[in-house]
Amino acid sequence: MNHEEIKAQVTTFLTRSLRTKELKEDDNILELGLVHSLFMIQLIMFIEKTFHLELEEEDLDMDNIKTVRDLVVLIERHQTTGAEI
Repeated sequence: MNHEEIKAQVTTFLTRSLRTKELKEDDNILELGLVHSLFMIQLIMFIEKTFHLELEEEDLDMDNIKTVRDLVVLIERHQTTGAEI
């Protein structure tokens, strides 16, 4: 899956799940107050299932998951290193 496809998948999931009409690539979903702990679990499950990878504890640092851009970078890094499940 290429960069644009990953970005589209992540953006679609976030806008649908957070019920927001528009989410820019650099919008901080944590600062916007759109995210709660249960949603973070749903987000992790979405990433692992959709992109066939397993996130490690260090991946869950808030700096890695606060924007669409961060999430895409995280997913691409896992795809590059072959850390799939």
